[in-house]
Amino acid sequence: MTKRRRGSELEEAILEAGWAQLSEHGYAGFTFEAVANRAKTGKAAVYRRWPDRESLLVAVLAHWGLGTPRAVPDTGALGSDVIELLRAANRFGTHIAALFSTILGAYFDDMSTTPAELRNRLLGDRGHAMETILQRALERGELNQLPPARVATLPVDLLRHELLMNLQPVPDETIIEIVETAFLPLVASAPPTSDHDWPQPTATDRNRPRLTATDRD
Repeated sequence: MTKRRRGSELEEAILEAGWAQLSEHGYAGFTFEAVANRAKTGKAAVYRRWPDRESLLVAVLAHWGLGTPRAVPDTGALGSDVIELLRAANRFGTHIAALFSTILGAYFDDMSTTPAELRNRLLGDRGHAMETILQRALERGELNQLPPARVATLPVDLLRHELLMNLQPVPDETIIEIVETAFLPLVASAPPTSDHDWPQPTATDRNRPRLTATDRD
């Protein structure tokens, strides 16, 4: 007689089944019925834990580590910290890039959401690794001020672009080039911005005449 699974054992089986179903059939095939059948349990057991498909999806992704922040490198230098951060992301990032660009495409369309919003759901209010790295560099005296947000996220943005375009690990020399050629010169010279936000309009901008619908025509 098959032992009846309960509690964490059953939840583990459902999440494992959910990942397998998502990987093989995409979001379109990621249904409560399919996941329950794969986990060899009833749909009611799944619904008791996750009331809708989106919450089940987030639980599955978090279970597989997509909501777990990576350890923040602390080598003692800004450049090597960022290089190590990108190397760690590169090892795991190829699969995530494929997941977000193909498997979850239907999810983003169906829910009218974005990869950034899904990431925020997975990570909540936990800080980004780059924020920690830059703050440490500031405290060590490597930076005079924290850079604007667009500069701060540049290394990760460029790595993500490489992963999404090629769907394969980024060569190590490219990672080093991103940091040493693109990022470090910018972060050393970038002016600070209030709350890492966009510059506010000047008095000249505010007083400049605005086009009306008639002007545009």
